Amino acid sequence: MLAKPCFLRFPRPRASIWFQKIRQMSSSSSLSLENKELILEGLRKSVPEISPRWLYDDRGSELFEMITETDEYYLTRKELELLAQQACSIASFHDEKEHDRQVPRILVELGAGSGKKTSILLDALKNITDHPVTYAPIDVSKQALEENAKKYNFHGKGVKFQPYINTYQNCLPDIAMLPGRKTYLFLGSSLGNYSDHECVELMEKIANNMTPRDRLIIGVDTPHGKHKAPETIEAAYNDSKGLTAEFTLNAMEHVNRQAGVNFDKSKFKHIAKYEEDSKSIMTFVESLEDQVISDLSGNEVLSLNISDKIFMEQSRKFSLGMMESLGNRSGLFITRHWSTEDNCHLLVEFQRDYLSELGAVSSWIFDELAAKSLGGLLEQPIELRHPFLFYKGHIGAFYHTKCLDSNTKLGDISNDRGEQLSVIFERGMDPEIDEPETCHRHSPAPPSWPSFEETQNYNDSVRSALHEKIVTSTGFDRLALLGIEHECMHQETLIYMAANSDKLTPHAPKSPPGEHPKNMKSPVKFSEQKSRRTHSKDGDVVVKIPGASGVVMGATENNIREQGFVWDNEIPSLTVNVPSFQVSRLPVTNSQFLDFIRDGGYRHAQFWGEYADFIKNAEMPASWISKDIKDFQVRTLLDGPQSMEVAGKWPVIVSLAEANAYCRWLASGARVMSEEEYNLIFHHEHEHSENAFKRASLQGNNNWKYSGTVPVGSMGDATELFGISDLAGNGWEWTSSPFNPFPGFKAMEEYEEYSVDFFGNKHFVMKGGSPFTDLCLVRPTLRNWFQARYPYVWSKFRVSWPVV
Repeated sequence: MLAKPCFLRFPRPRASIWFQKIRQMSSSSSLSLENKELILEGLRKSVPEISPRWLYDDRGSELFEMITETDEYYLTRKELELLAQQACSIASFHDEKEHDRQVPRILVELGAGSGKKTSILLDALKNITDHPVTYAPIDVSKQALEENAKKYNFHGKGVKFQPYINTYQNCLPDIAMLPGRKTYLFLGSSLGNYSDHECVELMEKIANNMTPRDRLIIGVDTPHGKHKAPETIEAAYNDSKGLTAEFTLNAMEHVNRQAGVNFDKSKFKHIAKYEEDSKSIMTFVESLEDQVISDLSGNEVLSLNISDKIFMEQSRKFSLGMMESLGNRSGLFITRHWSTEDNCHLLVEFQRDYLSELGAVSSWIFDELAAKSLGGLLEQPIELRHPFLFYKGHIGAFYHTKCLDSNTKLGDISNDRGEQLSVIFERGMDPEIDEPETCHRHSPAPPSWPSFEETQNYNDSVRSALHEKIVTSTGFDRLALLGIEHECMHQETLIYMAANSDKLTPHAPKSPPGEHPKNMKSPVKFSEQKSRRTHSKDGDVVVKIPGASGVVMGATENNIREQGFVWDNEIPSLTVNVPSFQVSRLPVTNSQFLDFIRDGGYRHAQFWGEYADFIKNAEMPASWISKDIKDFQVRTLLDGPQSMEVAGKWPVIVSLAEANAYCRWLASGARVMSEEEYNLIFHHEHEHSENAFKRASLQGNNNWKYSGTVPVGSMGDATELFGISDLAGNGWEWTSSPFNPFPGFKAMEEYEEYSVDFFGNKHFVMKGGSPFTDLCLVRPTLRNWFQARYPYVWSKFRVSWPVV
């Protein structure tokens, strides 16, 4: 039995399948029948079980508080002692900087927990920030949260009390939207009630909702050793006053009320034994006689012989090595840890292992998709881009030259060879579509590329060195985040290169790649209704966006401090006045664009303006294939070409030149909206809900949820005020705004050419994100850009109109 647990206010039972059912439940009395069935299911097992949930009725909670005050129960005292001694160190992130005082702090506690422990950490957090600390405990018991808040003054000065009355899996996505650096807290040794599988499940769930600058702190009791005898651990669960025994046996009366059975606790005794091999306290109740447990109707529920046992709970103990192993399996790494002087208790700080996560995705692209499905890394599906092998080396070269010190040792690679490889893989090419001979400075293709093995070793060595730097020194500082976002961008490049390879057409990959690290799903298949040629303006499809002054463009100082990094073209921020306009709630679909093609859209130059020569070599989007004008299909990454019956409601993936031509075909002033107009939508949405963009980004089709686009409006990401869908995913959103600097622009020192090489009137801004955009890039200030004629990127558009 451990400190009061977080989830549903009870520790988890050993049986994962059983817990899968329990954890979805609320505390509503309307679920009493389900409670009964779950209890009976546990009692019918070969080794009968009573869930630790039933330890905590009113009497159980009262007894638990008394147990924590006993001489034998050291767990609570040791954790309090450690928090009090190390509060200042714990409150500060390991990469804390002086300017971080301006960053809001959020303390997220899984469960109501011990308010006394929480208040120690809250007081320390208040001392390192100029903002009130947001305290966001998660618990299904509103009463428990309110009692703690009142007792420990969580409504007081310097604290913003923001409780979440629900299960943690339902709350974490909402909490992830809160602006600021988050500390997720799981104290009380409650992790000990979880099996390894369940520990990983919990920690992975938290990790998936963390940014690189968030952290998770877990408190655990340590196993026996020189510092602590097994008898000391066992005594904590067998106190001399008999409170723990009463606590355990009280659960049987709770079960009687919930399931209508007739346990007589006087016929059982409490047993808690420490198993040295499993480093766990195993708690049972043992039958003192032969007996039959019945329900209210006299039906037999359980037959017990003398000495038969019912399992109640396990309380595992963890070493630092065990915690490191669980973290590795959960996508986390340890940054720091603290222990009591006698090593009886341990607090472990984790951060999300974002670098390794990205490495796994890149490895899938190179080693699975390109190597197995496309014929190898020397394939070059798009003439305007280098082969896949270049990008494998380029990602490593960028980390090498931008994120590491020049004297960093790269495994067994000599300094001279490391320098040579960084030059070979330094920079990709992006020639002008209409003037291919015009291209910014880039790495020329060598007579022969380095071998796959050498490129792999270079990439791995760079990653290893950077990971060591992040873990032991800098954390995810500005340079690390620069490199991470750069890799995310190139993962998208590689995906659209692959999707446009004829090796994937006209069939799905002959050698399908292995499972994607993020378990992305196949795009939703659906049946398309007969499409209409024109957009309806009856209010169901088109919405008016009122004009406004003071619309913010770019990243503010607060944005920069919170995120830790933005690109140079996102700053400095400015405010603009934006007139009202009308816009489609949904992007243009493949079916709608098909009407344009069948009406001669690619044969009539009047629709194409300055891009009239585009149609000399194009009869349809590059994302389509066709045998004839009656049989168009849409390319996918893994599922082969899909008919319009399946793909008709997906957003059409086109260049800006094609989007503009479609709008001219529609006439009536139809056009692609501007960057300012995109920001105007969220200007109003944020007035309605401050987390409007984050909500859209978390729900949208991005971050590898699907291996392609899905039907428009199907992700539940419509904005609350205007009901506009797919603004933060399902394809980058074309705007009509040329990619130019904001007033006061300064090129970043580490990567001066990043933006300046592309300013002008040939590249145009895109917003939002695609199915393959990592969530770190899906932010309202990010400005992606491509040439108007570039046909390969996962980009969509929606139609807008002036207000008449």
